[in-house]
Amino acid sequence: MSDRSIHVVFIALMAAAAAGAAQAQPVTSAPIALHGTGPYHRLTLPLAIYGRAAYGDLGDLRVHNAAGHAVPYAWLRNEAAAPRTASQAVPIFALPGNAAPGDTALAFTVRPDGSLALDNKATPKPNDATQWLIDVSQVKGSLLQARFEIAPDARGLFAFRLEASEDLRQWRPVGGEEQLVRLAHGGQTIERMAVELGNLRTRFLRLRWSDPQQGAPLAKVEIDSVQEVEPVAPIEWSGALKPERCAEDSCDYLLPRGLPVQSLRIDLADINTLAQVGVSGLVDAAPASAIPQQQFVPRNPLYALRHQQRRTTPLPTGPGEAPLLDTVVYRLAQAGGEARSPVLALDGAVYSRLRLRTSGPVSVLGATPPTIAVGATPRTLVFLAQGGAPFSLAWSAAPDKGAVQGAVPGAPLALSTLIPGYAADKPVVADDASVTLPVAAVEAAVAAAALAPVPETAPNDPSRKWWLWGALGVGLLLLAGMAWSLFASLRKDRAAASD
Repeated sequence: MSDRSIHVVFIALMAAAAAGAAQAQPVTSAPIALHGTGPYHRLTLPLAIYGRAAYGDLGDLRVHNAAGHAVPYAWLRNEAAAPRTASQAVPIFALPGNAAPGDTALAFTVRPDGSLALDNKATPKPNDATQWLIDVSQVKGSLLQARFEIAPDARGLFAFRLEASEDLRQWRPVGGEEQLVRLAHGGQTIERMAVELGNLRTRFLRLRWSDPQQGAPLAKVEIDSVQEVEPVAPIEWSGALKPERCAEDSCDYLLPRGLPVQSLRIDLADINTLAQVGVSGLVDAAPASAIPQQQFVPRNPLYALRHQQRRTTPLPTGPGEAPLLDTVVYRLAQAGGEARSPVLALDGAVYSRLRLRTSGPVSVLGATPPTIAVGATPRTLVFLAQGGAPFSLAWSAAPDKGAVQGAVPGAPLALSTLIPGYAADKPVVADDASVTLPVAAVEAAVAAAALAPVPETAPNDPSRKWWLWGALGVGLLLLAGMAWSLFASLRKDRAAASD
């Protein structure tokens, strides 16, 4: 082998070894884009960060400036604090079917306290109303859900849309089409009389029946709310998740790593299916040598409101299961459309898997097992743009043994420490910022939420790292062998020249 060819092979092997080492080293930072002059910026984190950070409470996150120095930051909301919830009945007004969308304000006067007084006393009867005005002006905080009460003899599927307004003139849609459901099916009565409002803030709601001939007379509306000073980021959803495995009376679903699950949607594949299910959370047993990780457990106020509705005889659970709720899931064809199960509120804890357990064989869920989707509310932080741009978000690749996260420079502060003159009863004034995670992080999140069953070996599992390091070791051994062969050849050439 000539010196030139040996040199080429040497460079190729070194490049391959470097590439293998780069693949084995996880990416631990991402650039932050600033919008506005600051000096404070508000940054909502993508949910994929949970699969990358070393600690469940995201305590290892840091914000760095161009010089690589950690800058001060604080969490915008204390999600782990017990939420202050309230429930109250609100005034409702039947609107005539001939009322134009922009004429709602003409029939009311706004009192000094912001509530409504009806000008025209000739209101339609509840049975004839095609629209309903709901006065939520006296509700403090964010709106979690609306609970409806309809006439006792009303049966059927009642589809509607909600709109929100501050002045009764300009209206904006709230979500998509919703349903009130009261049906009898297979000897069971199905009722769905609550609709999530997604932490909405508004003064007035308007309910408009999708089919004016298929509306239900409203008797009462109650609003559940939570007092939040700061706005809550909209919930984000995973893709559809197929079951990882199914047993005789249960199906298990692998969840995106580290995600604090707050909402669950169960999508039945077969129409005209109804089944009673229990939902449980599963946590993988940690090895004895594993470093204990801190776990951030946000509180979901909707779950706190609803979990008291668990049946007195829940479905049995197995070892390692944390029972979360019991419910009836359904997908039924009706004259007014298709009735589907509502979104379910979960506790916001971190589980490796969710288990759907049935009261009979799992086939009661249909010939094809259902898919699920899980949702969570992203966390938001506020940082001081100290030093020069560009800024970046950084996190740890793995937990440090014996490390105290709060003792490391750049650990999160209290808002009152970060912002002089901070008032807990007023929103923080800060410009926006955004972060784009590296491709590896995005791909990991997408893989965890893909339609296909998640493989047993995750993209970043230790076996893959050992494989990469093994390939690197083999490359180095080959390199050492070639170097030895080169040196032996040189010694032979020198010996021949000396002869």
